[in-house]
Amino acid sequence: MRFFTNKQQKTIKNSGFSLIEMAVVLGVVGLITAGSVGMYSEQQTHVKWMEGDSKLLLSKASLLKFSRVNKFLPCPDTDGDGLENRTGMACTANNGTVPFNDLGISQADVQDSWGNALRYAINQSATSAASIANCPIDSACFFNNTTIPAFDLSTLPMMGNAGTNNLRVCNTASCNAGTAGASIDGDALIAVLVSLNENGTTANGLGVAEAENRDNDLFFVQDDYSESPYFDDLIQTISANELKDRYEAEVIALVNNTSTTVGVNTNPSATGTVGIAGGTGDNNRFSDSIGVNIESTTIAFGAENAGQTVTLTFDAVIEGGWEDAGVNGGTPDTNSSGDLETQDRFLVGLNGGDVSHLDDQLVNLDAGVAEFDGHQLTDSFFYDENLDSDNTWYEYASYNVVLDSNGELNIDFAVFSTHVSEEVTVSNINAVMYSAPDAPPSFPSVTPIPGIDQTDVFN
Repeated sequence: MRFFTNKQQKTIKNSGFSLIEMAVVLGVVGLITAGSVGMYSEQQTHVKWMEGDSKLLLSKASLLKFSRVNKFLPCPDTDGDGLENRTGMACTANNGTVPFNDLGISQADVQDSWGNALRYAINQSATSAASIANCPIDSACFFNNTTIPAFDLSTLPMMGNAGTNNLRVCNTASCNAGTAGASIDGDALIAVLVSLNENGTTANGLGVAEAENRDNDLFFVQDDYSESPYFDDLIQTISANELKDRYEAEVIALVNNTSTTVGVNTNPSATGTVGIAGGTGDNNRFSDSIGVNIESTTIAFGAENAGQTVTLTFDAVIEGGWEDAGVNGGTPDTNSSGDLETQDRFLVGLNGGDVSHLDDQLVNLDAGVAEFDGHQLTDSFFYDENLDSDNTWYEYASYNVVLDSNGELNIDFAVFSTHVSEEVTVSNINAVMYSAPDAPPSFPSVTPIPGIDQTDVFN
């Protein structure tokens, strides 16, 4: 048996921890661990929060790129399919989500880190067909997809005139029409993007600021991150100036029939619409001969722009008792001799030879149309009175045309018909030339390093 001296026993006793001491140590370690976990969790939340901001910036850039290419902003997506929603030409709603499929990005690109879809709010007049067509003045025409581009540098908001139903962002919890200037971060905005973040699915018990961002009105709040009251929303905005800057940078020349041109000659049709009545037809719908009436106009961009591509657009109203001989799916009529009804047509010819000698002459239909086939571009429109209740049709046409060697766009509008009552009225003739996008930079070639698999380098 081994015996210890008192000194040895004392040494052994002092080398350990009492239960109380151990409990204290474990408690301290627990506090440190809990604090570390809490700090780590908070850091994770902050990282996810910042990811929402990057998603907003991507969506904004994609919307501006869409506007640059298509010359209008898309409407909100209201059914979650990634496509804008319209009722006729107007937006179905002024609030929704980002139409990611229209923008060419993925659904994940327009969701915050908690899986909530980014909100997309727009000028609230864009749901009105009358407002969206009131171009180029009304702010809603930034969303007009039928007369492209509908907006220009005169589109509201302008200095001294903010327009109507644009959006406002404040830096205070309460935001309204009476908010003071120092509390306004952005005003007269065309669109606002909102990332709802962590409590994006929460509907009740929201703070005043977060509730403001979800009530679908004109006002939004961008405040600092806060735990009490809770606020973690993030916002990006699109202003009229951002859209106009792209318009101003891209439009080289614009001609239309309601104003003088920008940098080029005046459109000869500037005094009003082009009315094209039917020619001296013999009023026999089964005749081989057909009347023709032609209106021609030339838009000059200058010889220095020869070979450049321009976009021509116009509106047309077609009226009268047209026959299409079954082209549009109707059943063609025949007379007692078995003759088929005529194929009356509204014809557009661009950059072709002189066809003025056909005007008001009886010509064989095929021979007259053949002269238009010599144009750079020819388009025929057919109508049938049996397929329309009021014998009135509406067209919006858009063509990309290469200017001739003189830098000119020659336009021939024609009506081939058997009755002089068959008429076409053309208006809003616009020809626009956009600057070409910058060429992508060339990158130097890279010589592979011997012995290294390049797929491993880039993967």
